Amino acid sequence: MGARAHLPHVRVSDVSALAALALSAAEAATIPTAWRQADLAADIYRRAAALKDAQENVVLSPWGVANLFALLQTGACGDTARGMAFALQLGGVETPAPDEVAATFREARTALSRAANEDVALELSDSLWLAPGFEPAAEFLARARSDFDAEARATKMGAAGRKAINDFVADKTHGRIKDLIGPPILDDPLTSLVAVDTVYLKAKWFQSFDKHATRDETFHAPAGDVKVPFLHARRQAQILDAPECAALRLPYRRSSLEMLLILPSPTNTLAEIEGRIGGPWLDRLAASPWQGEAVLAIPKFDFGSQHDLRPILEPMGMAAAFSPADADFSNIAQGLSIATAMQKANITVDEDGTEAAAGTFVAMMAAGAPMGNRPPPRPFVADRPFLFLIRETRTGLILFMGRVVKP
Repeated sequence: MGARAHLPHVRVSDVSALAALALSAAEAATIPTAWRQADLAADIYRRAAALKDAQENVVLSPWGVANLFALLQTGACGDTARGMAFALQLGGVETPAPDEVAATFREARTALSRAANEDVALELSDSLWLAPGFEPAAEFLARARSDFDAEARATKMGAAGRKAINDFVADKTHGRIKDLIGPPILDDPLTSLVAVDTVYLKAKWFQSFDKHATRDETFHAPAGDVKVPFLHARRQAQILDAPECAALRLPYRRSSLEMLLILPSPTNTLAEIEGRIGGPWLDRLAASPWQGEAVLAIPKFDFGSQHDLRPILEPMGMAAAFSPADADFSNIAQGLSIATAMQKANITVDEDGTEAAAGTFVAMMAAGAPMGNRPPPRPFVADRPFLFLIRETRTGLILFMGRVVKP
């Protein structure tokens, strides 16, 4: 789904006004309170990062994981539905009804679509790939189409299915996610259903960085100092302060989307910030904005990650969904369980903006400031490992999240 809403033009000179609008908009619109999406995003990120080497860059799409598993949760029953809702941080003590879950994600997708415009391409898609002869429950298919905008396609599995799905994902992500599904996945003759989610973002900065100002500088990576290209600018900016970090807000042009660069203080480590991040922590951070002239130095980066979602989601409460003996997806079809779940994501940050993409799949198997005396500009120099997230400011929805350990 590609959404391209048109928002009013904002001049570059209106940086202060834009920042104020972003804060007020964030306070004015929220996703349903029953879904703690920022907490879920942080939990998924922490678990994914813990499975990687500490010196490895990480990028993932929490939205892609949550949206795809929410779609499947609407077809689950009993303990499987309860565990998936718990893991996705949906609702409270009672397991939400399928229509409630669908409504939550329908509203979230609508909010995200409003953030797109001619300078910010945001394309979301969901699809269900059905093995020949496999017929999901009609109610599940209808809900997938109406509330998740998911298209259903019949396909052979095995090599033919991999090629069809991989070609589809590459097309939806403009070539950024290739070969999402590799062999031997889908070779098992019991593979009945593959659910796929894609996210593609290409967004221009509200203020681009001058290419002539880009120059190599030192980044203090854990394995040793490295020389990498840094973006430089002297401009009005908004920085969020906490004792343990400073966070630079980088808005995208005419959009409610922004990138937040979270730089640990000299006395705090990246791991300490990773442990704190979540919805309430982000809310407290946003409550302490500083705005004024700043000197920015940010490394360019371009990398990707791949994540096996099973070891991330099973400990969060989804163990039943992955167990052939315990899984209950009877509102989709009898005897289904999740065999494999993976995500690939990548991100590029340069002078013009950000391009990022993610592909997620689940394979299911059947059983068998004022003028005057100005203070000197404040520096924000991201010359050591930092976190980043891309979020929609009105709702707090996090599309992408990761860390840069070595640009």
